[in-house]
Amino acid sequence: MTADNRAAITLAARETEDSGMATQRDRHDTRGQTLVIVAVGMIVILAMVGLVIDGGFAWSKQRDTQNAADAIAKAGTIVIQHYLADVDPVPPTDHDVACAVDATRAANGVDLVSAQYTNHEGQPLIPAVEVGPCGPTDPGIPIPLGAQGVKAAASQDFDTFLMQVVGFTDMSAAAGATAVVGSPQAVTGGALPVTIPRVGETCDEPETDFEVREDDLDGAWEPYEIIDEDDADATNMAIVPLCDTNPGSVGWLDYGCGQNLSQAVTNPCDTFIPIPAWIQTHTGDPNNLEAEFNSYTGSQVGVAEAEDSVLAMPIHDNTCVDQPADNDPTCDPLGPEWSGVGNNNFYHVPIWIGFKLDAAYIQGADLECEAGPGQPVLVDPNSGKYGCLKGWFVWLYDEPGPIGLAPIDPGDQVPLAVTLIR
Repeated sequence: MTADNRAAITLAARETEDSGMATQRDRHDTRGQTLVIVAVGMIVILAMVGLVIDGGFAWSKQRDTQNAADAIAKAGTIVIQHYLADVDPVPPTDHDVACAVDATRAANGVDLVSAQYTNHEGQPLIPAVEVGPCGPTDPGIPIPLGAQGVKAAASQDFDTFLMQVVGFTDMSAAAGATAVVGSPQAVTGGALPVTIPRVGETCDEPETDFEVREDDLDGAWEPYEIIDEDDADATNMAIVPLCDTNPGSVGWLDYGCGQNLSQAVTNPCDTFIPIPAWIQTHTGDPNNLEAEFNSYTGSQVGVAEAEDSVLAMPIHDNTCVDQPADNDPTCDPLGPEWSGVGNNNFYHVPIWIGFKLDAAYIQGADLECEAGPGQPVLVDPNSGKYGCLKGWFVWLYDEPGPIGLAPIDPGDQVPLAVTLIR
């Protein structure tokens, strides 16, 4: 073998060795790259799983924080409700509001970001007034003038689970809520078990000309405009016709409490009646309820007295033999069903009024219903069919919703309720 041949073989061997070493290095590089890709992929997968798990947990914490903010706002507002109702021997102060807020915050395990007083619409007072601290001995300043609610903001921090692999070790949830005191529009108890139509059609006939409505401010009272209770006198007294004898119990209502009509008048059950609603006729005997009704009146007939109670009365605009949905004012396919045979009818009630009762005449053949004081007078062609109530329309519970937003001063004689408005 020549020297040149040996040199060629040695060169080829070295090239083969270099090639093998290069291939081995390439394999190591590929494996390293794969490990990096796998590691990165695992982190991405863990982050995605963490997003699902921690995201669900965060959503739960957000819901808990919102519930806590709702409770805090309501707790402070309930104290304001007591203040406005003027029923506590010692009037509540800002200190009482603050302690109610703080106790509710602690019970819910959240941090209080802020709490401030609002007006009846849930807007901060001008200038803004923060709810003060709950000190151990500080009696607190008076509840601010015009305060009718509390706006609260709450937050809480919490640790993550899998999201920590991408650097998110903790998260936070924040929520706000506003509660106010208002006068409820949904009627709870104290309701007369009788309804009249919104416009002048009563018990088939005769047709009586009236319309239950708000004051049109023209300076003249027309039956049955709703007036301020302080303005009640003989000139704006209403005569409200009732259909009180057979056939049927037209206009007399069953609120589903298992009471007879006498019990429903003298001891009305505590029940919630939405506005609007369909309410069923009561099949009981409405005769001989005069004494029960007049237990709510004063001693002077035709004179508005403090002893003349204001009672809730439903006003209907349609009747039906079957019960539609409460928010459906129609009675398809039958249409309005106003009939002297009132048993098992349903009455659609879109509004309630507060009726200041002066006198009740429910014996039959009531000549007082055919004469003043009060209007319109009723002329009964079928003697004994009608009775009547005399008094004044002084409140309006309108549709829809559970609360009316209006300014309330401490001691105002209006029903009060607390509700969340945002």
